[in-house]
Amino acid sequence: LGVDGKGIKIGIVDSGVDYNHPELGGCWKTEGCPWQYGEDFIGDKYNEADAIPIIEPNPTPMDCAGHGTHVSGILAGRGPQVRGVAPGATFGMYRVFSCPINGEGGSSDDILLQGIEAAFEDGHDIINLSLGGGAWSEEPVAVACAQIVQQGVVVVAALGNDGAGGLQTGSAPAIARGVISVGSVDNWNVTSKPGIITSAQGTQKIALSMPGDSKYPFDFDSDTPLEIPAGGEDSIVGCANYTENMSGKIVVVKRGGCTFNEKALYAYTAGAIGVICYNNVAGDMSPAVSNSVPIPFVGISDDDGKHVTDTLAAGKATVKAPKGAREISPSKTGGQISLFSSIGPSAELDMVPLISAPGGNIWSTYPQKLGSYASLSGTSMATPYISGTVALLKQARPDLDVRAIARLLVSNGKPITDPATGLKTTPFMSGAGLVNIYDAIKSRVQFDPPVLSLNDSKISHIQGYSKLESLGSVRWAARTISIHNTDSKKSLHLSLSNAAANSLSMILANGSFSYSPRTWPADTSSVSEDTLPKVYSPNAEKTIGPGKTCSVTVFIVAPKGLKDLESWYYGGFINFTLQWDGEKTTSTQVVSYGGYNGDSTIQDVLSPPSDGLPALVDTVTGEPVNDLSTLVIDNNATKAILFGLSIPSRLVEIMLVDAATDKSAGYMVQGYNEYLARTCPECSVPYVGVPLTKTVFTDSKLTNVTQVPAGKYHVRIRALRPFGDTSVDSDYQVWNSGDFTIA
Repeated sequence: LGVDGKGIKIGIVDSGVDYNHPELGGCWKTEGCPWQYGEDFIGDKYNEADAIPIIEPNPTPMDCAGHGTHVSGILAGRGPQVRGVAPGATFGMYRVFSCPINGEGGSSDDILLQGIEAAFEDGHDIINLSLGGGAWSEEPVAVACAQIVQQGVVVVAALGNDGAGGLQTGSAPAIARGVISVGSVDNWNVTSKPGIITSAQGTQKIALSMPGDSKYPFDFDSDTPLEIPAGGEDSIVGCANYTENMSGKIVVVKRGGCTFNEKALYAYTAGAIGVICYNNVAGDMSPAVSNSVPIPFVGISDDDGKHVTDTLAAGKATVKAPKGAREISPSKTGGQISLFSSIGPSAELDMVPLISAPGGNIWSTYPQKLGSYASLSGTSMATPYISGTVALLKQARPDLDVRAIARLLVSNGKPITDPATGLKTTPFMSGAGLVNIYDAIKSRVQFDPPVLSLNDSKISHIQGYSKLESLGSVRWAARTISIHNTDSKKSLHLSLSNAAANSLSMILANGSFSYSPRTWPADTSSVSEDTLPKVYSPNAEKTIGPGKTCSVTVFIVAPKGLKDLESWYYGGFINFTLQWDGEKTTSTQVVSYGGYNGDSTIQDVLSPPSDGLPALVDTVTGEPVNDLSTLVIDNNATKAILFGLSIPSRLVEIMLVDAATDKSAGYMVQGYNEYLARTCPECSVPYVGVPLTKTVFTDSKLTNVTQVPAGKYHVRIRALRPFGDTSVDSDYQVWNSGDFTIA
C-alpha cells in the first residue's frame, strides 16, 4: 500500500525512550530525527510510596525503566531486528513514569495529565497510552481523553492485564467514550533465549522468556544445577521461606500465589542464583520483575515446566543458557486472546475492548543499558500496534475524522474463533477481533455504530417486528445501524447474518463464584439453540446506491436457555456480506454486539464469602481477627477492614456504627470511596484496606473529623449495586461486622 505513517504525528505517554538506540533513530530533536517532540515530567527519583515523592524532571525523556522504549519500537522501529508499524511517522515522548526504586516507581494522575495535555498541545494526530488504572469513565485521565477525542485527536489505550480476574477488569482511560480500547492476542512466534536441560535421560531445549525490567540477564555458560523447593504447595509456587539451602542453584517454581518479585526474593534469600518460573495455565508467558530483583528470573511455558519438573522428579538435572543466544519458535497459542488481557464490559456495561492486536510475547527495542532488546507481554504492546495502524489509515485516507477512523478499524476486524468451542471468542475479550489494516484502508462502506452495547434489556414480548411474536417473553433489544456506501460510482448489495460468540459467566454451575470465567457452550457436541444469542432483521438484504446511506434495524434476542441467576454475558457478530455492482467477489465486515443476560441491578458487589472478605485483620501479623468480643480499638491503627469487589461500584461507604442505636457515627478514615474498580487476588488491586481507629468523619468529603465516644460499635460497608441510586438504601449491598469495643 506504500504507507509507513509519513506525515502523521504520534505522541507516546510512557516511561520515556532510549532515543540513542540505533533502531529508534539514535537522535533527539535534530533535523530529520523521528523524535521531534516530548519532555520529561517526572525524573528518576519519583517513588509513589514516599510521603512526598521527588519530582525532578530531566532535560530529555530518557528511559530507565524499559516500558516506553519497548512500546516505541513497536511503533517506530527501523530495523534490522525490530521493524515498527509506522516507522515513517514523527514522534513525541512524554515521560510520566520514573525509574523503579526498590520495586516501586509509578506515577500520579496529575503527572499523567501533564503528559497527555502536552501531547495534545503539541498537535499530535494520535496519542498512545499503554497505561491505565481505575475502571470508570469518570476517572480524571478518562475525562481528559474523552475531551481530547472530541477535539479531533485519536486516543488509543491499553485495556489492561487483569484477565486473570475475569469480567469487567478493563481500566481507564481505555473505557472512556471515544477512546479506542485495545485487547491482546498472543504472537505467532516467540523470540526467546534457549535453555538446555541436561539429565541422565539426555538433553532437552526449552524456551526462556526474559523479563525486560531485570538488571541481571539469565546467562549461564556452564551447566548449573536445578532444584524444586520442598515443603508443600507454598514452596512449590515459591511463595514461602525455603526449608533448604539453594546456594549455587537455580530454583524451579510454579506461577501463582504471589508476585514474580516475591518469588525471586524468596529464592535469593535461600541462596539461589536464578529462578525459572513455569506457567500455571496453557501457553507461554513473559514475566515482569523490577530491576531491584537481585538474581536472574525467566519464565517458561506450562509444557516446558512439565518437562523440567518430570525430569527433576526422576533425578538431578542442570541448565545451560549461553550469553547472547536467541531462538524463534512457534507459539501454541498464537492468534488467540492472551490470558492476561483484561475482559469487558466496562463498569457501565459498554463494550470493551473495541479491537485486538498482537501483545503477547512481543520482541522489541529496549534501553541499551538494559540489553537493547526484550520480549514483553501486555496490552501495552498491543496498543502501539493499533496506534501504528491508525497512522497508516490516516496517511492513506487523510479525509477521515476520528469517528470514521474508529468505525473502519473496528468493522474491519477479524473475529477470532475459539478452538475449544468452535464459536467466536466473545467480543468482551476480543472486541471486533484481530485488526486488519489492509481491509480498513480499502473499505468502501462505513457502519455506524460499529459496536452495539445492549446492557441488560428487560424481559417482554418483542415489539416492532410481528414475525417474532411467537418467541414469547424474552430479553431483547432493537438497534438501528446506519450504513454508508462510500463508493461514488457503484451500488452496494448487502445481506446480514449472525455469528454467535461464547457466553461468559463468573458463576459456576454449582452456584459458587470463580475469577476464571465459565464458557458456554462447555460441550459443543450438543448445543441447544436457545442457549445462543439470535439476531433478526426485517430488512436483512439491502441495496445502497453510490454515495448513499441507508439504515438497517436489528432485533437481538438474549440466550433464553441460560439462567438469569448465573449472570451470563453474551455476544456475537453481525456479519455483513458486501458486493458492489459488476464485481464477482464479496467481502465481509462486522458489527459486534454484547449484553448481560439478567438484571444487573440486583448483582452482589462485594467479593464472595469464599475470598474470606470482608474481614477485620491485624495489620501487624496480617491475620484475621476472629474473636471481636474482646477486641478493643483505639487510635494506634493496628487493625483494618479489608474488602473486595466482584464488580465495580459507583460508591462504597465504610462506617462505624453505634451498636446500641444501629446508627452511623461517621465515615472511617478512607471510608467514602467513589468509582471503585473490581478487585481480585491476581488483579492490579487485590483488595481495599481501610484503617480502623476511633477517628471518623461526619461528611462525605472527609473533612469534618471527630472522635467517637467509648462504647460498642461495628463496621458497616455499603456498596452501591450497578446503576443504583445513591440516595436509595435498597440499592446497596450491606455487610456488618461483629461488635467490638472502642476505648
